[in-house]
Amino acid sequence: MSPQNRCARDTLFQRHFPSQFKESTPLLALGTLQWGSTPVDGVLNGSRGVLSESELSTIYSSFRSKGVVLFDTAEGYGGGTSEKRLGRLRQKELMKQAASDDNNEPIFMSKFLPSPWRYTHKHFENALRASNERMGITKVSIYFLHSPMHLFRSVEFWVEAAASCKQKGLLDTLGLSNCSADEVRRAVAAGRQFDISVVVNQVHFSLLDYYSTALQEMQRCCDELGVSIIAYNSLGQGLLTDNMDEVKFSHNKPAKMMRIQWSDLKALREALRQIADKHNASMAQVALNWCRSHNVIPLVGCRSKQQASDTLTALDWDLFSHERELLDSLALTRCTLDSPVWRRKLFVILAGLVMSTCRLFDLLGLGVVKQSSIGM
Repeated sequence: MSPQNRCARDTLFQRHFPSQFKESTPLLALGTLQWGSTPVDGVLNGSRGVLSESELSTIYSSFRSKGVVLFDTAEGYGGGTSEKRLGRLRQKELMKQAASDDNNEPIFMSKFLPSPWRYTHKHFENALRASNERMGITKVSIYFLHSPMHLFRSVEFWVEAAASCKQKGLLDTLGLSNCSADEVRRAVAAGRQFDISVVVNQVHFSLLDYYSTALQEMQRCCDELGVSIIAYNSLGQGLLTDNMDEVKFSHNKPAKMMRIQWSDLKALREALRQIADKHNASMAQVALNWCRSHNVIPLVGCRSKQQASDTLTALDWDLFSHERELLDSLALTRCTLDSPVWRRKLFVILAGLVMSTCRLFDLLGLGVVKQSSIGM
């Protein structure tokens, strides 16, 4: 089978990060949303609770050994404890890295959350400096605006703040998250004005929303302006995987939020299952390779060695064009970009409160996982 999707065809990343993102680099990113280590994270993560350092070490090493270079975190993930854990793993990797090791250097990506009580360029800079310190770096490769939603600050305001930080050597490029086509256009225009590259938009991109008018307009805009797309929730919060069934679906909160019925998924899941069987693969692998077939970088959060192995196996094969077209035709239209502005702003406020709570726990010494268990 043609290897056209197995490796990076994203020329933008190759242009901005030529030493890390080469032609042989997998089109895949590892997310750390569930890597937080505070008591709040233990509740949010459900029955598995907080992941141990040894579990994270195994997952991180698996992705690095496969050549993956993109690692996504945020100050809001565990109030910054996710950033700390990612930084510790990188430092351990550097300590054990042999001179002959030809792994590409990792590209760390973190995010600024524009909560209402943060409204100046100094707030942006202080948050960036704190994130860099937690990750153990002096300059982050890509720093995201986690949302374009602020009570009174515009996207352009934050792009100008990022440009100022670039001049101070704190970041290389700016990323966007959850931005519509119009917001992408405005950010790119501001980037040109203030001399900073806007390189990527991280959005909900999966077979659950591919036929959304807003999503397709955003994708065309990004293609036109040379902005890459990183897809979070590419597995549809488990709705597109083998483990989902009608009983589990009845308790699936994302499905309720998106107003998806089990019957809405029947034809799509059957197609995913048939394609998976033909390739001796999982449905999750099919969903990931569908993203890669559209030259979109899937962002995957793994909570176990088994999940990491299954995800990375997807890099060993590609969809045929007729399989991609079949899945395209069965995609749904549930897009987060269609959410009302008030709901998107409310999400930022609530996320800011959760971040502050996690950070308080961390400051009180309740966000620490024993570092002695790290083993690469």
